[in-house]
Amino acid sequence: MQPRRLVVIDGYSLLYRAFFATRYLSTSDGRPTNALHGFTSMLFLLLEKVKPDAIVVALDAPGKTFRHTEYEAYKGTRRETQDELKVQLAESRHLIEALGIPSLELTGFEADDIVGTVSKLAEENGYDTTIVTGDLDSLQLVDKCVSVLTTTKGVTDTVTYDEDAVHVRYGFGPTFIPDFKALKGDTSDNIPGVPGIGDKGAAELISQFGSIESMLGRFAELPPKYQKKMEGLSDQMLKSKWLATIVRDAPIEYNFAPFVISESQMEAAIALMENLEFRTHVRRAPAVLGRYLVGASQETKEEEAAEVVDEQIEVKAHAVSTYEELEAWVGDSDYALFPVGAVLRTNLFDDEERRAVIAVGDRASEVPEKLALQLLRSRPEGAILHDSKALYRSIGGMSVAPGFDTFLAAYVLRSERSHYSLRDLVSGYLEVQPPSTHDQMAVALYRLKGTLRDRLDKESQSAVLDDIELPLVPILSGMENLGIKAERSQLREFSKELEIAIEHTTKRVFELAECEFTIGSPKQLGEVLFDKMKLPGAEKTKIGYATGVEILSKLAAEHEIATEVLNWRELSKLKSTYADSLEKLVQADSRIHTTYNQAGAATGRLSSNDPNLQNIPIRSELGRGIRKAFVADAGYSLASLDYSQIELRILAHLCGEPALVEAFQTGVDVHTATARLMFGLGEAAPSRTQRGHAKTLNFAILYGSTEFGLAQQLGGGFSVAEAKELIKAYNERFPTVRDFMSSVVQEAKSKGFTTTLSGRRRYFPDIHAPRLNDRKSEERKAMNAPIQGTAADMMKLAIIRAKGALAGSESRLMLTVHDELVFELRDGERELLTPLKEAMSAALPLKVPVLVEGKIGPNWNDMVPV
Repeated sequence: MQPRRLVVIDGYSLLYRAFFATRYLSTSDGRPTNALHGFTSMLFLLLEKVKPDAIVVALDAPGKTFRHTEYEAYKGTRRETQDELKVQLAESRHLIEALGIPSLELTGFEADDIVGTVSKLAEENGYDTTIVTGDLDSLQLVDKCVSVLTTTKGVTDTVTYDEDAVHVRYGFGPTFIPDFKALKGDTSDNIPGVPGIGDKGAAELISQFGSIESMLGRFAELPPKYQKKMEGLSDQMLKSKWLATIVRDAPIEYNFAPFVISESQMEAAIALMENLEFRTHVRRAPAVLGRYLVGASQETKEEEAAEVVDEQIEVKAHAVSTYEELEAWVGDSDYALFPVGAVLRTNLFDDEERRAVIAVGDRASEVPEKLALQLLRSRPEGAILHDSKALYRSIGGMSVAPGFDTFLAAYVLRSERSHYSLRDLVSGYLEVQPPSTHDQMAVALYRLKGTLRDRLDKESQSAVLDDIELPLVPILSGMENLGIKAERSQLREFSKELEIAIEHTTKRVFELAECEFTIGSPKQLGEVLFDKMKLPGAEKTKIGYATGVEILSKLAAEHEIATEVLNWRELSKLKSTYADSLEKLVQADSRIHTTYNQAGAATGRLSSNDPNLQNIPIRSELGRGIRKAFVADAGYSLASLDYSQIELRILAHLCGEPALVEAFQTGVDVHTATARLMFGLGEAAPSRTQRGHAKTLNFAILYGSTEFGLAQQLGGGFSVAEAKELIKAYNERFPTVRDFMSSVVQEAKSKGFTTTLSGRRRYFPDIHAPRLNDRKSEERKAMNAPIQGTAADMMKLAIIRAKGALAGSESRLMLTVHDELVFELRDGERELLTPLKEAMSAALPLKVPVLVEGKIGPNWNDMVPV
């Protein structure tokens, strides 16, 4: 007969582990939940796999322990528990109680001592014990009746230690674990140990001599190197062992009552998990907890546990052969339109099948493409689509937005994801196996709307989808279909100019190097610069020397060859990436048609591809030849409307910094105003260098640049220390900006996300990452997210308003690049510039003026201000 099984959970240890091992999670109202989610995952795993007869959670009581009384510095190196974890530690007690699991804590003792005592009592009462913990201190308790299950990666990846496993890991048995810690010390508990003795030395000594006491008794036999390290530390070693030893006779009682749960407890536990938005756990709970229900027979328990099968999408077929039947069937209902064979973004249907599936509720019908498109055109407001812009573009565009787009809804909910495939969304949000048939996909698409809409409503993000993303769909698809006219001849001419410039630059590099080599080869370039020419600042890599832009920029101040290599790289990139590539993208209508990606950036910004317009160097002098190739069609002029310093204006609005607000309200150049304050100039005009530094600093603060990053941006030999002083001075001059940035980071840490003025969220799953660099990187992103995200929302709203301002005219919106909109303005409709500017400036009102600068001309380069 198998002995009864007790599971003892080291509660806070497991919660700590879950907090740092699980990506940051929070409820829609901002309550952090990642530790609780990981803890619940482990608990369910134990109930399903270990199947305990009894279970208890050991908790740390508030206040200091008996170890602190004897050694005040015990655990003195531990940092303050993060607020986001504190809340979850408190909430964990409610979760444990709701599940009907007993918990034990004892003032003056640690949870480890409770674990040790209960596991000993269990052995005396005929139980085998599984200790569940996030650390390895409990390995000293392992014996023939006690094993330790501990986490390895994440929370549910585990390893179980019995006596043999402990011996394999350390080379000695469980009873020597306190001696091991007494020798090597423990930084997490601030146990001193013996300086200079690590894991290897401690294991070697224990294998040969056994306990600390034995080592001290046979001190003369110890190897000389260890005698020297231990000399005079006998008391410290014994105290360290005492601190590391778990108590097994704490004054507590435990009744070993079988673990059972009542119907009301299960309902309360599920309600609590619903409140925490643990959708997967809620779904699993009835089966996991069902086997432990009061009064349930073992047979019933097993049946209930076996009942958990992945839900499938059930489809009821509905035959449709004419449009009248289709229209009558759909009626006033929302309907899901699922294209069959839509593999390429530019093709709606497979050339052979040319079919689609229409679904209403759980009823679906496969219909010819013609009927599907007829329904979409007559009732787009009722359509539920996935990636609707690709569909709109492929059918020639429409002026009315679809009723719902699951692709865009999922993007609004979690913009940090890299993809939003329909199958992934169905299995993730509906928690079913990915559908395997077209009919099932259509019905799943229909059902997905309700789930996503509910999430959007709870997170107050419905307006982001309904007022920003969905109205953009027909506008962007129209812009993609329209494209912009480009002159192949100008691109070819510019390519030839670049070729001549590249030859000239190559010749100059060879002259300076006094040899010929492949400039584009980092290996050969490094050898020339650092081996042959002996330039300073060489940094070795696995394949040679580092020759990146940071290295060359440092050298460029004093060594012409570095400047010329940088010029060569820029010229080569312009030729291959832009001049030559863009010519190939000019289509039969003499226009270039880019594709806009609404879900391409976590900030909410639009991106584009084929070509990537965001990367075209439209502002630099070298980019003039590229800009010149984009021209107006006959009977039109190109008009460019560009937001001026929009992100700094948004910063002024969000933080209310008086100096920034006043500068924008009075029309004073903001970088000049910053320079005056930074350098104590009063009303005097700053020098060009001072204004340049102020401009660099404004944007560095805006994007959360590090001191190193700012030093690189300032160039001219600026040191990291000087950059640090500049940032410090900026924060002292602009305390409101500093406090605002700090508050944004704190919001991201406590909620897991930040929000824009429009309510768009951006999540930061690594904001509590164990690695400092990862955390700091997330903090810098979080710092800028409300600003950049608000700018993205403003630009999207500007596109919608600008389209409205063009209603009834022949002028048309063609491009959006960064903070700029480009129009083809019909001859005789120049007066439209005023309402277009007003549409952009009023897209998202701020407490500071929003300035829109306009230019007009025959091409994108030769434009004059208006």
